[in-house]
Amino acid sequence: MRVLSATEAINPAIEHTKALLRPFSLRLWLKLGLVACFAEAGGQFLSPPVGNLGSHGGAQTPGIGSVPGLTPILILIVVVFSIVTLVIGLGLLYLGSRLQLVLMDLVATRTTLVAPAWHRTASRTWRWIGIKLAGFFAALLVVGIFAAGPIIHFIRSMPSGNAKPGPGFVEAILLFIFTVFIAVLLFMLLIWILRDFVLPFILFEDAPLSVAIARTANTLRRETGSVLFYFLMKLALGLAIGIAAELGILLALLVLAIPIGSIGALLWFVLHQAGTFAVIAMYISFGLLGLVFFAALLTLFICIGGAVLIFHQAYALYFLGGRIPSLGNLLEPPPPPLPEPPPLPLAPA
Repeated sequence: MRVLSATEAINPAIEHTKALLRPFSLRLWLKLGLVACFAEAGGQFLSPPVGNLGSHGGAQTPGIGSVPGLTPILILIVVVFSIVTLVIGLGLLYLGSRLQLVLMDLVATRTTLVAPAWHRTASRTWRWIGIKLAGFFAALLVVGIFAAGPIIHFIRSMPSGNAKPGPGFVEAILLFIFTVFIAVLLFMLLIWILRDFVLPFILFEDAPLSVAIARTANTLRRETGSVLFYFLMKLALGLAIGIAAELGILLALLVLAIPIGSIGALLWFVLHQAGTFAVIAMYISFGLLGLVFFAALLTLFICIGGAVLIFHQAYALYFLGGRIPSLGNLLEPPPPPLPEPPPLPLAPA
């Protein structure tokens, strides 16, 4: 497979996505959509924030009696909630990371069987989780070092009590906002580099972490302009496709709301003055209609969101396919070798 630019990879990614999702089957779209959505939602760096005892006024065991409203039962509830949140978060991190591997495998091989891909990619799981966590803490350290000054300056510039803001307060706010923007951009770029560049080396070449990182760094150094343009195109495509997907979901919901709303209005006019039993049946029907509407909304979100995420995965793979031979051979299998010609008959003596 030849090396594609960021713009050249768009059309093959679209065709690849269409081929994977055809022929249309609601079951297929839901299955792949669930894989893609869980991979996106649960495959990020860390688990959800864990509750801490300090949020209730800096609770510590020696000073329990000095904190109003803080009781051992409340502390126990907070501790249990924190542990449960941590366990759920770690579970989502593991599940999402596994499904990121599965999704990339499914898109690259153009298959829809999740279970074989789940087992096929299992040996790469902990390497992928390890590099994500290491990358997160490294980025957190870098951001903490560079953001410490603006944050301290912002805190010191805040007026105390009813005092008016000082002359440098607006500049401190702008500096703080700029720092937050740079931090978010850094984390976004780190996620994209790890998922779009490091992970394919781990998955398709079974590369150790050091080799995957070295080859990624070599690609970024050798093709800095192409990679930066790819990230820019990825952002632009994400915004454009995201807006189109939201409009499609909104249009589908409006179409769905017409019959459901009409049924609800008909039930109201027929049953709201027809006696107690009829009113109870009417409200039960409203509840069922609401469940139908919510189920349709969830189905639309999973199907459309999954298709968008599958395209983004295909786009990343086609951009990198020409740079990783094993991946390129999966996306565009090479033609079979030509059969050898039969040996010429020996001339008679």
